[in-house]
Amino acid sequence: MSNRLPVVFVHGLLGYGPDEMGAFNYWGSAFKVASPLPRYEASVGPLSSAHDRACELAAQIMGTRVDYGEAHARAAGHARFGKDYSGRGFVPGWSATAPVHLVGHSLGSPTTRCLHYLLASDYWGWGSDERWVASLSTISGVSNGSTLTYFFGASEKTGLLKRGSGITPLLPLLEILTTASSQFIEALYDFDLEHWGFERRPDESLGEYLARVGKSRFYWETDNAAYSLSLQGAYADNGVWPTFPDTYYFSYVTEQTTRGLLTGYYYPDLRMNPALVATSTYIGQKTFARPPIPVADFCSADWWENDGLVPSYAQLYPHTNGSHPVGGEFDARTPPSSFQTGGWHFKWERGMDHLDICLAPQLTQLGRQRHFYQDLLQRLAALSLPHAVEPALEAAATGPAPIASAAMDSAPRHFPPSSWAP
Repeated sequence: MSNRLPVVFVHGLLGYGPDEMGAFNYWGSAFKVASPLPRYEASVGPLSSAHDRACELAAQIMGTRVDYGEAHARAAGHARFGKDYSGRGFVPGWSATAPVHLVGHSLGSPTTRCLHYLLASDYWGWGSDERWVASLSTISGVSNGSTLTYFFGASEKTGLLKRGSGITPLLPLLEILTTASSQFIEALYDFDLEHWGFERRPDESLGEYLARVGKSRFYWETDNAAYSLSLQGAYADNGVWPTFPDTYYFSYVTEQTTRGLLTGYYYPDLRMNPALVATSTYIGQKTFARPPIPVADFCSADWWENDGLVPSYAQLYPHTNGSHPVGGEFDARTPPSSFQTGGWHFKWERGMDHLDICLAPQLTQLGRQRHFYQDLLQRLAALSLPHAVEPALEAAATGPAPIASAAMDSAPRHFPPSSWAP
């Protein structure tokens, strides 16, 4: 085993942290399988932009107050500071010699990539750089945007939610999550939008709360999850967030559709989660009259194969803008010694939908999901990291003791390394 660095898992859109939905864990078996590395589970804004989520993630890892940045907060129109995680950091000694592995699902992909960029630019004045991230793994990652954002009301021309539409386009997403997980959406805290002034009142129904959110600039400008997930938002971000030369990159691409012989469209497989059938069908035949992003060879059909919520083409690696080297495709038999830093290595997880991989797997996928996380953790542990210093690694791996959490403000959950059991 080449390293003992901690792994930080970052949930996606409408996701949640530990204990916020009772025993129904967002990451499925990821925190149940044996692991050679310590694991932490972050809780960031389920509707927030990649930038705001990245700032919240940074504060939880370091153990400090959330700082969204003075210039960003002024431009967006929200408060500069958020929750205080002082004394509760995942890795208080976080540094270039004690880096972390980042693993993001869905919107967790742009969240972790944004964090990496902010660290490289020493955004918080910590003396950080890109070496603070040893590896970055995306699972069903929305690395190039999802065409599904237009199904939920985003403009095909700008990627922005249409002003005056209210919260209505968001309601189907909430319904999907509720249907897929068999949980009541009312239990989902207050969406962590306190820095926008949207703390849910004790006597306020979910509908009333969302109506307030839907009338604000948060909803119809760029500092929200919907824009981060649009093709336009991802295109802009890909041109700013580089792929760094000293970091390992992995993307796990999910898909569960079949190409129609006559139409060429992609249709959901019979085993896809029923809650995703309608959205998968939409993605599988979404056609743009005009390219939504300035890509010379843009083709709507490239984006049809999907996992129910995200086109597989969008998950591969950042490719719509910027320079992002590709390390190539790999599988379970690829030796760790073949992985190189500075390029995206991708692995197909065919026959798995967007929720099978973590949140709500079909019963037939439980075993496959378990093996997926076993393999992922073992792969990360086997990476060679010559710039890391062993004493710093040990301190980072030990980490703080678990802290009890409340539903409205979950504390980080720490899982120490366990003996490896393939």
